[in-house]
Amino acid sequence: MISGSEIRKGITIELDNKLYQVIDYQHVKMKRTALARLKLRDIRDGHTIEQTFQSSEKFIRARLDYRSTQYLYNDG
Repeated sequence: MISGSEIRKGITIELDNKLYQVIDYQHVKMKRTALARLKLRDIRDGHTIEQTFQSSEKFIRARLDYRSTQYLYNDG
């Protein structure tokens, strides 16, 4: 698990049982609390959302394995 202050652009997190890639990260300090403003892209369908979290909030970092694949099709 990582905290909101450890999140960086490009990492993948799990939120509400969905995988999101962090597109943009802004650390905002308001009065007494620090906030993390995130722009996230859903890995499955490509939708982007913007969320604001407290910097102390914890997230599950997702591990992704990338593989090169080759698809073979039968003509006919």
